[in-house]
Amino acid sequence: MILPWDDFALDNGSGFTAHLSAATSARFIWRLMRRFVFFLILMSILATAGGLRAEYPDRPIVIIVHAKPGGAIDLTARMVAKVARNYTTTPLVVENRYGGSGAAAMRAVMGSKPDGYQMLAFPATFISTVQVTRSKIGMDDFRFLACLIEAPEALITNRNSDVVSLEDIVRDAREKAGRQLWVGPGVGSLDHLMAVKTWDALGIQAIWMPYDGGGEAIASLLGGHGTVYVGNPEDVRGRPDLNIAAVSAQRRLELFPDVPTLPEKGYDLPAEIMWRGFAVHKDTPEPICRWLTELLRNVSNDPEWQSFVTKNSASSVFYAGDRFNSLVARDSEQSLRYLKVANIITGEPDKAARRLQQAGLISVPLILLGLFGGVRLRRGTLTGQTVIAGVSLSLASLFFFYALGFPPPTVGQSVGAGTIPIIWALVLGLFSLVQIVSGLRHPQENSRGQVGKVLIIAVLLMVFVFLLPRAGFFPATVVLLVGGIYTMGYRNHLKTALLVMGVLLFCWLVFVQTLGLPLPMPGLFN
Repeated sequence: MILPWDDFALDNGSGFTAHLSAATSARFIWRLMRRFVFFLILMSILATAGGLRAEYPDRPIVIIVHAKPGGAIDLTARMVAKVARNYTTTPLVVENRYGGSGAAAMRAVMGSKPDGYQMLAFPATFISTVQVTRSKIGMDDFRFLACLIEAPEALITNRNSDVVSLEDIVRDAREKAGRQLWVGPGVGSLDHLMAVKTWDALGIQAIWMPYDGGGEAIASLLGGHGTVYVGNPEDVRGRPDLNIAAVSAQRRLELFPDVPTLPEKGYDLPAEIMWRGFAVHKDTPEPICRWLTELLRNVSNDPEWQSFVTKNSASSVFYAGDRFNSLVARDSEQSLRYLKVANIITGEPDKAARRLQQAGLISVPLILLGLFGGVRLRRGTLTGQTVIAGVSLSLASLFFFYALGFPPPTVGQSVGAGTIPIIWALVLGLFSLVQIVSGLRHPQENSRGQVGKVLIIAVLLMVFVFLLPRAGFFPATVVLLVGGIYTMGYRNHLKTALLVMGVLLFCWLVFVQTLGLPLPMPGLFN
C-alpha cells in the first residue's frame, strides 16, 4: 500500500517520477504528528485562556422563588430583577419553584452547580421550614448574600365578613371557643409563629390552616374559609376587600394611619418582622458572591427600589456579611424555641427516630428465627421461595420502622415524608407473608444444602444491619443483594450487576431525590 506522502508524482512529462524513500516517509509522518500534537496543545491553551477571560456573568442569572406568581416574595424578586437592569447588562429572570413551603426551591438551588447562576429568594420563614421538616437541607448549606427588606407582621381580615377589627377577632375567637381559623403560608413558618404569639397575647385559642403560599391563603380568606390571615401590609395592595386589623410595630404606618398597632392596643408584640433576602449555594466562589452582593447593594440604594419598598409599608435595608449571618442565627434560635413552645416539634426528634430504627433492626433476626422455627415444626425445608420471602419480609419490617421515624404530615396535609415508604413496606410485607404461608402449607422434604443457604442469608442480613448505620444504606444494600443473589445459586454476573444498579437507582430517585427522605448515608456517602 502506497500512502499519499510515500509517492510524490514529480512527473516532468517524460515519464520520470521521483518517489520518497521509506525513511523519508517515516520522518515526514513524525514531523506531521508533532505538528498536529503541537496544534492540539496550542488550541487547548487558547480555549483555556478564553474560558479564563470570560467574566462572570456571561448568561442570565435565575432567581428561584418558592411561591406562586403574585406573592410578596415573588413581587420582591421581580422588582430586584427589574432594578438590576440599571447596573448590569446580564438579565435576571424569576423562576417559581413552589411546593413544600419552600423545600422545593431550596432543593433546586442546592442541586444546581455552585456557579452563581442560581440565586434563592430567601424569606425569614425558610428557617422554620427547615426546622419543621427536619430535611437534610440546613442553614449551613447556603451563603447568605444580603437582606433587602424588613416588613412588619400584620393581622388581615376580610372586609365583607363579620370579623374586621382586632376587637372582632377577639370576640369571635371566644365565641367559637378555639374553632376560629387563621390562615397563612406553611407550618411552623414565621407567620404561624406570629399567630401563636398573638393567640397567647390576646388570650384566645384558634386553629392554624397552612397553605403553600400567601396567595393561596389570601384566596382562602376571601372565600370565607378563614377568619384571619397573618401576613404583611403589602398583601392588601390591589385587594380592596382586605383589611389590616392591626400591625406589629412601634408606631402606625404612614400609608395606613388608621390601622392600630398591637402595642397601642395593650398587647406586647412591638416588633415582629418578616425579612427577605437572597442566598446562593454555600460553595459558590467568593468573587461571584462579592459581585452579586454588590449588585444587591446597588439595587437597595436605587430610588425606584426604595419607592417600591415604601409603597408596601416596609423598610429598605441592606444587611450583608456578618450582620446578615447574625440575623439568621438569631431568628433560627428564636424560631426553634417557639416551635417547641407551640408543640410543633418535640425538641428530641432524633431519639424517637433512633428507637424506631432499633425496633426495625431487632425485628429482622426475630422474623428469620420465626421462619426457621416454622419450617422445622412443619418438618419441611427452606426452599428458595421461602428464603426470598423471609428476606423480603425482614426488609419490609426494617423499612416500616425506619419510615415511622420520618417527618409526619404537616397540619392540614394527609401525606408526609414517610407515607409512601410505609405503604411500600406494607405491600411488600403482605406479599412476603403470602409466599411464606404458601411455603409452610406445602412443605417439601428436607434436602441438603437448604439450611446452609438460610444461614448465609441470615449472616448477610446481620452484615446489612451492621453496615447500615456505618457505611450507609446504599453500600449495605449492595452487600445484601449481591450476597443473596449468589447464595441462591445465580451466576449471571451482568444481570446481577444490572439488577443491583436498578434497585439502587430506584431507591435513590424515589426516596432521596423525589421524597428527600433521610436515609442512612454517613461519612463519604452523606
